[in-house]
Amino acid sequence: MKLDLAYFELPFHKPYRVGSELLPSRRGVMLRVKRGRTYGYGEVSPLPGFHQESLENAVESLRESVGNDATPMWPSAAFGLSCAVETAARNPRFGFADPTQSTDIGVNAFFSGGVRDAKAAHAQGAFNGFNTIKIKIGRGKPVDDLRTIHTILDLVGPEVRLRLDGNRLLTLQAAERLLSRLDATRIEYVEEALRDEKDLSELSRRVGMSMAIDESVHLGLEAEEMAGAPGVDVQVVKPSLIGALEEVEAVVTQGKINGMETVLSTAVDSSYTIALVARMARALGASERDHGLGTAVLLAADTIPPTPIINGRMAISPTLPVPKMDFVAVEDFRLPTN
Repeated sequence: MKLDLAYFELPFHKPYRVGSELLPSRRGVMLRVKRGRTYGYGEVSPLPGFHQESLENAVESLRESVGNDATPMWPSAAFGLSCAVETAARNPRFGFADPTQSTDIGVNAFFSGGVRDAKAAHAQGAFNGFNTIKIKIGRGKPVDDLRTIHTILDLVGPEVRLRLDGNRLLTLQAAERLLSRLDATRIEYVEEALRDEKDLSELSRRVGMSMAIDESVHLGLEAEEMAGAPGVDVQVVKPSLIGALEEVEAVVTQGKINGMETVLSTAVDSSYTIALVARMARALGASERDHGLGTAVLLAADTIPPTPIINGRMAISPTLPVPKMDFVAVEDFRLPTN
């Protein structure tokens, strides 16, 4: 297999926080493979502080896999290479057949900030037409989280529901104190709010809200103990943290077996990967809920033109997108030094 790579560095509109780190830009490589007369593309862009591997790890993994005709060991590399191979093959199994029937998919709005930021976002139309809004909680004082949540609920229509993402920051007691002060009917689910994931069912019972697992799916935790447990109804799946597309499909299928719905998301990837994941959601039967594909607005530049989100819906174009970049053969490729 002939593999070509192109480096990209996409600046954020404002630095993006991952844990304690502020990232000024999104770094990655775009892959290109050729099958007959057809090219396929995939993105490899591990997010610092999120993926366990670095971009350097991922690129080296790609080189080794091509030389040994094997799957890359790092999940972001395995995912990107799998996307390139399967888009070149126009594989309908993952929604990559071309042409496809023109359709769209639901997407949640994404918000991170305080009361003032929420009012500004609403004034700019950031919540217009969305049925679901994802909000980060647990990073600051609980009273500030409550004020922000109530502000957004007051600004949007009564049909809009919130997804509260705690990134495993809260204790069971702290989460209960916070969530018990909210109208449970306005909360679609609470995503991995607890430091101890085994308490999710108990939190659901205490506050009357659905729970979702995310980190438990991706970090090698004992997710099977929570999957399908009482009150744990949703799994959030980030494909670049799983690996090759067959592995992503297996995770979605296992979720169905456990009685869970899947929300597909990306790790602040470029609009190319977002477009592919939208197709995957349809093909893998995971299109019942809104998906976490609205992060392109965070980037000041992109690998392809972002797909517009209109009234909370993202169009799936009849043709696969093509990143127009300067590619070089993998054996000649070098990452720029900082």
